[in-house]
Amino acid sequence: MTDKQIKVLLIEDNPGDVRLIREMLNEATDVIHKIECLDRLEAGLKHLADGDIDIVLLDLGLPDSQELSTFIKAQSQAKKTPIVVLTGRDNEELGLNAVKMGAQDYLVKGQVCSNVLIRAVRYAIERKRTEEKIKASLREKEILLQELHHRVKNNMQVISSLLRLQSMQIKDEKALEIFKSNQNRVKSMCLIHERLYQSEDLARIDFADSVRIMTNHLVASYGINPKAIKLNVNIKDVFLDINKAIPCGLIVNELVSNSLKHAFPDGKKGEIKIAMHPLNKNEIELIVSDTGIGIPEEFDFRHTKSLGLHLVTILAEDQLHGNIKLDRLKGTCFHMRLKIKQ
Repeated sequence: MTDKQIKVLLIEDNPGDVRLIREMLNEATDVIHKIECLDRLEAGLKHLADGDIDIVLLDLGLPDSQELSTFIKAQSQAKKTPIVVLTGRDNEELGLNAVKMGAQDYLVKGQVCSNVLIRAVRYAIERKRTEEKIKASLREKEILLQELHHRVKNNMQVISSLLRLQSMQIKDEKALEIFKSNQNRVKSMCLIHERLYQSEDLARIDFADSVRIMTNHLVASYGINPKAIKLNVNIKDVFLDINKAIPCGLIVNELVSNSLKHAFPDGKKGEIKIAMHPLNKNEIELIVSDTGIGIPEEFDFRHTKSLGLHLVTILAEDQLHGNIKLDRLKGTCFHMRLKIKQ
């Protein structure tokens, strides 16, 4: 489209309506409407595929197509071309549905004058241009955000690798354990960024997928025989944004690590379960349990020198504004109710 000319494809089978629409558009004083008229949808779709059209004026009642299916077919052929429905059907519900589906406007023949039609054509083209610019801008931002997550993941991977290389020179078992714990913490955060980078939805990730990868990494990290200690992940329909996924991931990392290190001494076999499900639109329930030897009654996980359990408490209660309950009846079970939305 130039500033002086608008290429209009009119798909209309009534010769009288065609003549009237031409006359109304030709009343424009500041622009020329170059009108191509076809009386069948099939012919119109072919013309859309071949030609350079600025806007489509579409009747919904054509010999080869009726009602909203007419619009759907036209829209599928002309995704970037604005379509104004110009029909004889004075049906409010039909018009509302057409606009919801992407029509730029819904005009009823016999109720529209030349000024309204000319203005509708111009505004439809301007709105469509604006929509395309917004979509392009959003896509550009998505790509940049994906790249950001990718770079963060790479940087964290470097930190994890440095910790691993440094740990190879450590002989003290306690210091080595600290290095390994920190490496796994970095790895859990790295995993979240990696999943976001790979996801089509940058606003949230499928947490179940992340937990499976994370826990399998922990089993390998601690040299555990997966046949001796089984992992059971029961998470469905839980999608978290990065601000909630990272603390939840760290909580799972700490509790599963503790179970792997302490719950099954001397080759004892058992199971570790991680379950998470929505309680309502604002809260989730997270349960991490094992069938191991359990935690002594006198042990207070809120007042311990263990950095891991102290971190779990801070993340769950302070950052995620939730609460934690410890059940010692059968092994160890940490039961948490966490807020994912304020």
